[in-house]
Amino acid sequence: IPFMPFITQSDGTIMLETENICKHLATMGGKFVVDSKQEELCKIANSPPMQLADPLYNLPDGGASLGVPPLEKWLEAVTPVLKDLVGKLGDGPFFAGEAPGYGEAFIFHNLDNQFALAKPELTTAIGKEAMAKLEAFYARFAALDGIKEYLAERPKVWGVPGSKGNPA
Repeated sequence: IPFMPFITQSDGTIMLETENICKHLATMGGKFVVDSKQEELCKIANSPPMQLADPLYNLPDGGASLGVPPLEKWLEAVTPVLKDLVGKLGDGPFFAGEAPGYGEAFIFHNLDNQFALAKPELTTAIGKEAMAKLEAFYARFAALDGIKEYLAERPKVWGVPGSKGNPA
């Protein structure tokens, strides 16, 4: 078994796929919308280029040793995805409408890394109005019960020492 999150199911089999685990936990928890739109958001969030902000921000070499493109190339790749997400968000407080869905938790995580990594560059790339929509979604999600407490208590610095997230 790899050293990653997994769920041992009642029949003894293990669930390893991140997207399946997210949907499973959301279904069990009953607090997030679970539908095909959320499944699509979770897939977008778990795929390049969205997920590549994680190694870019949290690894000392920005993930280069793992094949992650340099920041400039990532910015080019992520820009159309972020613009598409702004369109998917529309005027709703959440992608699922009035209540958040499970895929939005992963999008929130991506944005958390992306804003820390390159918010000024992303704002230039997608435009101030589009960034304002993403920031508003981020703020609404951050204010959710459970999320706001987590954010208040989590470490203020993370990432491998020597990374952008933890330069010390």
